[in-house]
Amino acid sequence: MAYEGPSEHRHLLLRAVRAARHRTANALQVAFGWAQLEEPQKVRESLERIVREEALLSALGRSGDEGQQYAFWQLMADAEETGRHLAFFGRPGAIGPAALGELLPQLAAALQAGRTDALAVTCGEDGITLSWPEEDQDVRR
Repeated sequence: MAYEGPSEHRHLLLRAVRAARHRTANALQVAFGWAQLEEPQKVRESLERIVREEALLSALGRSGDEGQQYAFWQLMADAEETGRHLAFFGRPGAIGPAALGELLPQLAAALQAGRTDALAVTCGEDGITLSWPEEDQDVRR
């Protein structure tokens, strides 16, 4: 069955899917680059980060209602399209049913702040925190 919703919604959904695929492709290219340079530890770290972040994104995406999930993926697309790197930390099991509702206003405010450096999103037992780590800290690990 084909989706027959309004064209604006299709456009926004495609935008979110393209951004998510681009994010994953970039992460895989980094891992592949380390493999070409014969840096097995860096390859392992890159792949572990990809697995961790994808698990966290999946858990976050399931934690809210449909409207919150839609808003989350649109904010992720905004970040991708404006060149902002979001690094996710924590355990998927630490993400409760209200996590996405807690994250959305923080993420929207952080993206509106105009900063272009990496933004760390940490999901823990005590909630979700966003921070801009020091420049010398590599949040992509």
